[in-house]
Amino acid sequence: MSGMLLCRSQQAAEPYYVEELGISLYTGEELSYYIYHNAPLIGEDFLGERLYRFIGSGLGMENLEKKLRKWADQAELSELLLVILQDIHYYDGDELYEFREEMNALTRMSPGRRLLKKADMLFARGRYSAAEHAFGSLLEGNYPERKDPGFRGLLWYSLGMTAARQYLWQEAADCLVEAAKDLHQPEVRESLWQIRRIAPDVKIPDEIFADIEPSALAEWDASFSRIREQARSEGHAADAAVWMNKDNIRRACGLRELVRRWKNEYRISLGGI
Repeated sequence: MSGMLLCRSQQAAEPYYVEELGISLYTGEELSYYIYHNAPLIGEDFLGERLYRFIGSGLGMENLEKKLRKWADQAELSELLLVILQDIHYYDGDELYEFREEMNALTRMSPGRRLLKKADMLFARGRYSAAEHAFGSLLEGNYPERKDPGFRGLLWYSLGMTAARQYLWQEAADCLVEAAKDLHQPEVRESLWQIRRIAPDVKIPDEIFADIEPSALAEWDASFSRIREQARSEGHAADAAVWMNKDNIRRACGLRELVRRWKNEYRISLGGI
């Protein structure tokens, strides 16, 4: 997990692995943090034997394990998650109230809207393969929201952005072309224009840009140039630049470690363990 948590509880010898995000939880505070900040990702299957054993045996919280087992078939998921947060004591009363309100809001959402919120969160967490699956399920499933052109266009746009984050340019373009049929927003076609600049061989129908004013295309080009220039001084490019002025041995070792880390990040984004 990113960041630092002050942990007072027992640390488990065997972590609880959250496959959806590719993270391992070792303490009660880490479990609380995961629940509190990822409520849309948590489904009924979260409360199961693996979690019970982690809480009881791993964290030494046998009483909490007994509560969860006893109430598993009687209480709502939101209530049981609150029980976990309350027993671990990592969040105060105001924060628990906010969590309860968030869970209530999720409960009031339609299944389609809840799945969309989950897909958006997976995308924000860099879990692109899982996000792609969720967006695709919304497009293919029997959700009433699919009849709304705005909702359907948003799904196609989100799928396109997910594919782009995985450097699947043709797939991204195809999804954005579908999005343009329902979403009449300049951002969709600007994204397609950027893909054309990045990957000129990608097939995009010329009529997509037929009614775009030359001045708008010029603005898109200028925006693309700014983004490209900014990318050279941030992210992976900036990480690599740190090592370029080192001596040969340290530069080689540093770059090897960067490549290893980047590969691991990419593997995780695709749902790898």
